[in-house]
Amino acid sequence: MLYFASPAALLALAGLLLPLAIHLWNRQPGRVVPVGALRWLTAGASRRMRRLYLTQWPLLLLRLLIVGLVAALLAGPRWAQPPRPARPQVLVSPEVLAAPAWAVLRPAVDSLRRRGAELRAFAPGFPLLADTQAIRAAARHATRTATDWYWPRAAEAVDSFLGQPIYLYTSANRAHFRGTRPALPPRVHWQLVPTAPDSGAWLQAASRPTPNMLRLTVGRGNNLRTTFRTVQQPWPAEPTARVTLPGLPALDLQQQGGSQVIKPAVIDSTTAPQPNVKVQLPLRVGLYYDATTRREDARYLRAALRAAASALPAGLQLQERPLPATPAVDSLDWLFWLSDAPVPSAVAARIPQGLQLWRDAVGPGQVLTTTFQPPGTTAPLQLHRRAAASAAPAAVLWNDATSQPVLTLTPNGQGGTYQLYTRLHPQWSSLPDAGELPALLLELLAPAPAPVAEFRTLSADQLTGPASRLTEPQLRPRTAYTDLRPWAALAAGLLFALERLLARRRPALAPASV
Repeated sequence: MLYFASPAALLALAGLLLPLAIHLWNRQPGRVVPVGALRWLTAGASRRMRRLYLTQWPLLLLRLLIVGLVAALLAGPRWAQPPRPARPQVLVSPEVLAAPAWAVLRPAVDSLRRRGAELRAFAPGFPLLADTQAIRAAARHATRTATDWYWPRAAEAVDSFLGQPIYLYTSANRAHFRGTRPALPPRVHWQLVPTAPDSGAWLQAASRPTPNMLRLTVGRGNNLRTTFRTVQQPWPAEPTARVTLPGLPALDLQQQGGSQVIKPAVIDSTTAPQPNVKVQLPLRVGLYYDATTRREDARYLRAALRAAASALPAGLQLQERPLPATPAVDSLDWLFWLSDAPVPSAVAARIPQGLQLWRDAVGPGQVLTTTFQPPGTTAPLQLHRRAAASAAPAAVLWNDATSQPVLTLTPNGQGGTYQLYTRLHPQWSSLPDAGELPALLLELLAPAPAPVAEFRTLSADQLTGPASRLTEPQLRPRTAYTDLRPWAALAAGLLFALERLLARRRPALAPASV
């Protein structure tokens, strides 16, 4: 189809009137014919001379054609090639390429490729998978952990392949769908593919509450809900033993460092990947207090520790002794020292090896009226009395309303010292009567472990919900144009040369004899 870059230049076609006017007014003088009675022919000759005649039609048409070509040349003629249809893109995640479902999905993908689609890996850069070798290489790099996030990568694919249909095949593992779901246009066709049978079951936690018991927590999730169940088994007699659970692949209990770990017996791509789970032991806590000045503090602390023990994976073993008993620090994970007396040297030596020491305020303290709100509490707590803060460098965990530290942590090797600048007594603060005290202690005793990999699946409805459809402008396919100006200039030049040749070869009119 013919287009003009500057259609306004076609106004130059008005120049066609110029050759026409030249041919109408450029008349040759007539012959003089000697005849008699000229008076009878004078009036008729005058009428014939006033008539306009077009002569030399080939030369006129040639000149008109030259002017038309010059006008078209100024307008910038272009010939538009038929636009090619948008090439579909088939993006497959490496996890799907390594799964048994790829063999079932392959015919549908090959059908799209026969219609002109390109097969690419749903990975950084979207590499092209042109042959079987490239597909196998992408499958070998399939990640078995939740490190690849699909939401931002899908938005990147939309921006990378503008106006092209996108067929996206990924796993349904919810771990890949973190963050905010982007708005996707209707040209994105996303299909979730199961990557392993029974991929919604995993081992969540393992503990050893008693020397003869192994407690396992098994999670199971799908696109609707997640459930957990607890399974108890006898503790194996051997340090290395096989652990069998219904619905899960074979697991091995092994010694790793100073603790036991449960890990998959065989890593198989046809089964769901299972995490390595450390076996939790009961937390060993020592409570040593001055019976004269800290008996009431010990009572509040004992109740809070027992309440927090119910949330620990393997429970809590509490050793409570009034001073001057000597703490058995070699068998303790935590030591609560409620006394003004300094801690024994054996306790201080055990801190770098992993002992956590808790101390409260020393001395009578200073009376004041302020508040403090530890992280996780719903309302501020009252602070009635506090001790002066030491100048030792420490990490401040709790602050009061005057920005003075209430609880600090001084790390030392694998352990540390927690310093409370008040006491667990109603005359010092409202912390003993607060319902959040067990939760606050639990956060210190057993910090949240690293999250276990997510094995739940995503519902397909969450891919095509109302928030996922983006109305984007309709992009026209890119049209290829061929510039016709060189050809028009060449044709105009050849016609002008022909016009000059014809104009010079016109027969001259011989003068008439009288």
